[in-house]
Amino acid sequence: MGNLLLCNQQIAAMPYYIEGISVNLYSMEELCYYIANNTYLLEREFMCEDLCTWIEKELKMVELSDRLRDCLTVNGALSDFISEILRSCAYCTKEQIESICSLIREMEEKSDFECNKIRADRLMEREKYLSSIYEYKRLLDSEDAKTENPVIVGNIWHNLGTAYARLFLFQEAIACYQKAYEKNGNEESLREELFAYRCLHDEAGFIKLARENQLDDKAMQEIRSELTAVSRSEEVLEFESSLEEIAKLLENGNRTEFQSRISAMIYQWKEDYRKISRV
Repeated sequence: MGNLLLCNQQIAAMPYYIEGISVNLYSMEELCYYIANNTYLLEREFMCEDLCTWIEKELKMVELSDRLRDCLTVNGALSDFISEILRSCAYCTKEQIESICSLIREMEEKSDFECNKIRADRLMEREKYLSSIYEYKRLLDSEDAKTENPVIVGNIWHNLGTAYARLFLFQEAIACYQKAYEKNGNEESLREELFAYRCLHDEAGFIKLARENQLDDKAMQEIRSELTAVSRSEEVLEFESSLEEIAKLLENGNRTEFQSRISAMIYQWKEDYRKISRV
């Protein structure tokens, strides 16, 4: 789960697998942790016989599994199903349980399209960029997208572009921001498309897009300056300082330490990118 959880109840010999985020759960505490930290990702399919069976057979919580099956039998609300699970364990406080169930009830009142957009947005916020891309594309390919408010559809294209940009896929981001601006008319989508051209070092594309949208030289320079300012942030300056420090190792003839530090840095880059690319 990524965090250390104190489990006071039965530990399962066989885990319960959550396909959406590829994680195994071994206890009621872990199940409650998953619910509390992924509330926006919960769908009605979470209510299933497989989960009831796992709780009964692996966690030996027969009474709880019976109550959950009763909820399934009467086609009960997801919020009621979740409430039963959370109240069976001391992981969440009473106030937290009410907040989680209230949020689920709110989601139950929204359309599937609205709920799926919220879930995709939450994946983006949690830096699950590849997963959010899949969700946004699924939304845009849905029949509902054809009749949805164009501004909302444009905003989805914008968020899809941002997810691509966070993965340094700027060419894909440009295409998304272009479609976003066509539908929502939001200047922010146009600016992000211009930024993406700059990140690609495509000055010709940047100028062409700016001219097509009647931006004068002053406006273009402001956008260039804004991106330059971001590239000179404290975090970037610290990174450049660390590179200079490593370079001095080579200048001083300490090739072994230089290679070790460079290898460690490249390894960390790969790990960070794998993390944000993971489904």
